[in-house]
Amino acid sequence: MNIPLLLKELEPDMLGAAGVAILVVILIITLIILRVRLNRLRVERDRLRGVATRAKEILATSPDGLFLWDHMLGGIACSRRLAVLLDLNAGTEARYDDIRAKFSDQVLMRLERHVSALRANGKPFDALLEMEERVLHAVGARAETEHGNPVADIVWMRDVTSMSTDQVSGNIEVRSSGNSSDFDDRHLTALLDAMPFPIWLRDSTLKLAFVNRSGEGIIDSDPSLANRARETGAAISESRSVEENGNTVFYKITELPLGRAGVAGEASGGTVGFAFDHVDPKAGQTEFEQRLAAKDVILETLGSVVAIFSGDKNLEFFTRAYAHMWSLDNSWLQRNPGYGEILEKLHETRQLPEVADFRAFKAQSLAKFDEIQGASIDILHLPDGRAIKRTSAPYGNGGLAFAYEDLSEQLSLERSVNELNAVQRATIDNLHEGIAVFGSDGKLKLSNPVYARLWELDNTFLQEGPHISEVIGRSRSLIPPPDNTASWTDDVWAVQQNLIITHLLSRETTQGQEKLANGIILDYATVPLPDGASLLSYLDVTDSVRVEDALRKQALAYREADYMKSEFIANVSHEVRTPMNTIIGFADMLSQNYFGELNPRQQDYATGILNTSRGLISVISDVLDLASIEAGQLELNRDTFDIHAMLVAVLNLSNERARRKDLRMSFDCPSDIGWMIADERYLRQVVFNLLSNAITYTPARGKVMLAAEREEEHIVISVSDTGVGIPADARRDVFNAFEKGTGSAVLTEADDSDSGVGLGLTIVKSFVELHDGTVEIKSQPGRGATVRIRVPIGNHSTETSESS
Repeated sequence: MNIPLLLKELEPDMLGAAGVAILVVILIITLIILRVRLNRLRVERDRLRGVATRAKEILATSPDGLFLWDHMLGGIACSRRLAVLLDLNAGTEARYDDIRAKFSDQVLMRLERHVSALRANGKPFDALLEMEERVLHAVGARAETEHGNPVADIVWMRDVTSMSTDQVSGNIEVRSSGNSSDFDDRHLTALLDAMPFPIWLRDSTLKLAFVNRSGEGIIDSDPSLANRARETGAAISESRSVEENGNTVFYKITELPLGRAGVAGEASGGTVGFAFDHVDPKAGQTEFEQRLAAKDVILETLGSVVAIFSGDKNLEFFTRAYAHMWSLDNSWLQRNPGYGEILEKLHETRQLPEVADFRAFKAQSLAKFDEIQGASIDILHLPDGRAIKRTSAPYGNGGLAFAYEDLSEQLSLERSVNELNAVQRATIDNLHEGIAVFGSDGKLKLSNPVYARLWELDNTFLQEGPHISEVIGRSRSLIPPPDNTASWTDDVWAVQQNLIITHLLSRETTQGQEKLANGIILDYATVPLPDGASLLSYLDVTDSVRVEDALRKQALAYREADYMKSEFIANVSHEVRTPMNTIIGFADMLSQNYFGELNPRQQDYATGILNTSRGLISVISDVLDLASIEAGQLELNRDTFDIHAMLVAVLNLSNERARRKDLRMSFDCPSDIGWMIADERYLRQVVFNLLSNAITYTPARGKVMLAAEREEEHIVISVSDTGVGIPADARRDVFNAFEKGTGSAVLTEADDSDSGVGLGLTIVKSFVELHDGTVEIKSQPGRGATVRIRVPIGNHSTETSESS
C-alpha cells in the first residue's frame, strides 16, 4: 500500500479525522500500559504492607532493644525498647554516639571493635557489655537480600543482669543474618510519605487508618467507594473534584481491596487507595492559554524589549518597551505589520545601521526566518550613537523572537573605566614612591617601575604576578644579614623570609625605615586594602637622611662652640672683675679725701673713674649672668618676700636718674598685694633694668610708671613710659644680646652715656623665663612702650624642691 499517495488523495476533512483516530489509538495504548504498571504497583504495595505489618508485630513483642543502620533507605533507627534500656535522652531519635556515651574504658573499646567489623564487612558478633549496675547481652548481624545485597546492619541488646554468668555464657551464640526482616515500620511510613501522589489505608471497618502527606486535606472519610471495591473484590475508580488553595482540581480516585472478597463472611479486609490528577483536554487547553497570558504579563512587568514574529513574518507579540525603544506607534504595531514593514519604518527614521544598499540589507534580514537554526547575537550600531544588542531565536513554526538590550550606557561606562584605569596606571608609574600591591593570595597584582628599580627586580618577572615569597627571595642580597655575619645562611634566611612575609601581609597599617645592603635608605609603609590586598610603598630617602645627619652634626658643633663661648666670657669676666673692684676701691677713697684734700679737677677725675668703673662692673656682671644662664650654671635662690617692699626699693634707686632728666615717676601697687616665692635679687634686677630702659628712652618732662597686680596664681609687673616707642619690626630683636633701642636721636649726651651695651632686656627675658614667666611688649612709635612680665607666685613645695 502506498501510504503517501493515499494521504494525498484524502480530503482535508478526512485527513483530520484520520489524525484524530490515530491519536485515540495512541491514547488507548498508553492507558493500557499505565494500567499494567498500576497493577504491578498494587501487588508491590500489598507485599510491602505485609512486610511492614510483620516487622511491626515482631518489634512490638521483642524484649530486646534494637539499633540499625539502613543500607537501602539510608539513615539510622533506634527502637523504643533500646531507648528505655539505655536511658537515652533523645529517645527513638538517638544516634550511635548517644549509645557509645553509655559505656566506658574496655567495654567501649570491645563494642567499638565489634561494631567497626560489622559496619566494614558485615562480621556478626555476640558479646557481654558490663555497665555500672547491669549487664547487657549485645548481638550484631547484617541483614541481606537473596542476592547478597546488604539491607541493614543491626545490633540487638538484652538486659541479662538477673541471669548468672554461666547461664549467659552458655546461651551466647553467633546470630545469623536471617533477621533482616526485623526492622521498624517507620521506614515504610517514610516511604509512603515520600510518594508524590495521595495514598491511604482503611482498616476492616473501612475507617481511615493511614494517609500520606500528599493525601492530607484531599481524602475524606466517605467509605462508599471502598465498600463497593471490597464487595466486588476488584479495584474501582471514579473522578472527584477537590478544592485546593481556592482552585478546583480533578482527581481519579481508586480503592483496591486487601481481603478475600466474594466469599461469604470473608469480605471483611481493609482497602488501599490512591489518586492521580485527572485533567480533560479542554482544561489543558485553558491552562496553556493561561500560561501564554502569564508569559506576556511577565515580559511586560520585567520591561523586556521583546518582539515575536510568526512564520508568515508578521508581528505576533511585542512589549511596550519594544515600541518605546524604536519610537513606533502602539496602534500601528497592534495591526500586526510584517517584519519588512517595520524595517522600512526604522530605515525612514534612521534607526538602523547605515548601509550602502538597504534592499540587500532588508533581504538578508528577512532570510533569517528561513536560515536561522539557533539563537544568535549581534550588535547594531545606530546613527544616533546607540549600541543595541539583538538576540534572535527560532520561535514556533518558522517564526523568530527578538530581544533587544541598549548597551550604550554600559559601553560608555566601560570606556570611562578603561580611561580611569589608564590614568591611574600612568599616575602610579610616574610616582616617586615604589608601589606594589599583593592580593589576599600573596601574589603581586600591581607594581610600578620605581619599585622594580629600588629592589633590583626584572619587569618581566613582575608582570608574571609572582608570589611574595618569590619576590623577597630575589631581594635576598639587598637585605642586610644579621650582625657579625657576612651573608645569610639558608636556615636563617628561611626564618627571616617568613617574618618579612608575615609583617607585610599582616593587614595592619605600619611604617618605618630600612637601610639596604647597597646603602640605599627607604621609608616604607604598608596599608591594608578593603578587598583583602595589601599596599606597600617605598620612598628613597637616602639623600635626605644624609643631609639630616650633616645638619645634626653641624648643630651639635654650634652648640659646643656656643658653650665654649659662654665659658670663655664667664672666665674673662671673672678675671676682669677683680682688678676693677680694686680700682673702684681706690677711686672711692680718693673721692672721700682719705689721703688729703683734692682740688676740683682732681675731684672730677676721681668721680669719673669711680662712675666709669661701676658701670663697667655692672656690664661685666650682666655678661657673667648671661653667660651663666646660657651655660646652664645659674641657680635660683627662691625665698618668700614682700612684693610691694621690693618694688618700692627698686623705685627709690631709679628716682635720682629720673629727677636729673626731669621725668615724672608714678607707682601703682596695692600695699596688700602680698608675698611671693622667687629669687628676689634677680627679680629686683629685672624691674631695675626695665625702669632704667624706660628712663633712658623717655625724653625730658616725660612720664614713667611702675605698676603691679595679682592675677590668680601670677604677679604681673608692668613698666610704661611716654618715650619714643619701639617699631614693630624691631620688637623681635630687642631681647637679643647687645641690641639697643632706636631712640638715640632724641637722647641727650648724658642719656646716651647711660644707655648701656644692650644687655638690659636680654637679662630681663632670661631671668623671667628662669622663673617660668613670660615677657610681653606693647608699643606704638612716638607714644611710648609698656613692658609686662608675668611670673608665678610660687608655693612652699617649689621653695623646698629648689632648696633641696
